[in-house]
Amino acid sequence: MTAWGAVAVCAVGGGAAGPFLDVFARRVRRPVASEVALPVVADASAGGAPPPAAGEPGAAVAEGSRARGFALLEGGVVAVVTAAACALAAVRLGAVPELAAYCMLAWALVVVSITDLRTGLVPRRVVYAAAVVVGIGLLAASAANGTWRPMLDALIGGAIGFLVLGAVWWISPKAMGFGDVRLAGLCGGALGWLGFAALYLGFLAAFVSGALFGLGVLLTHGRHRFPFAPALAFGTMFGVLWGVWLGGLWLHFR
Repeated sequence: MTAWGAVAVCAVGGGAAGPFLDVFARRVRRPVASEVALPVVADASAGGAPPPAAGEPGAAVAEGSRARGFALLEGGVVAVVTAAACALAAVRLGAVPELAAYCMLAWALVVVSITDLRTGLVPRRVVYAAAVVVGIGLLAASAANGTWRPMLDALIGGAIGFLVLGAVWWISPKAMGFGDVRLAGLCGGALGWLGFAALYLGFLAAFVSGALFGLGVLLTHGRHRFPFAPALAFGTMFGVLWGVWLGGLWLHFR
């Protein structure tokens, strides 16, 4: 398969998987009603009819329509994001054996980002399943490439990611959940397979983006705890896409 053929396949596959990933993330834990449907108030003075009361038959129909509208919009956004992540991975990596593993990693990162934003949870079954699938994919890629050094680097990277965020969790368990620690192990392993430059820059991007997002949450809502999985997902994909290139350009090592 040519490089652009791999890009097309990854983009189509990511776009097709996006809505299913969103549905799966919704089933991890249902959002509360206030997060699904927003009240709409009609202007009676302009001749508009007031919205049906909460107990009237029309209220359930209107609420269901709004919920379906939000679900379709969210599914479309998730499809675009997943397709873009997989396509960019194909552009940066090319038609190589490890491409499938990193596309599956992108799928998992999309799911855990949605669940963490919506519920504050990083499902362990998603992280564990992704670790198995991505690990098998990278193992097969190492065998196809005829080198096992990347697998050793992946194990070291996974240990570093787990221990670094594990230390943060141990110092301040109220600021970070253990699900983020598990996810950091997965992300560290995937980045480590590409090299220590990707590992370093990926986690640097995760902490910088997480700090900016956390500052925004603190200023707007006054909360010290915030979803960190989206920042880890962003940093990981940043490391996958540009870590090796920036490492050679800026850090002068792989």
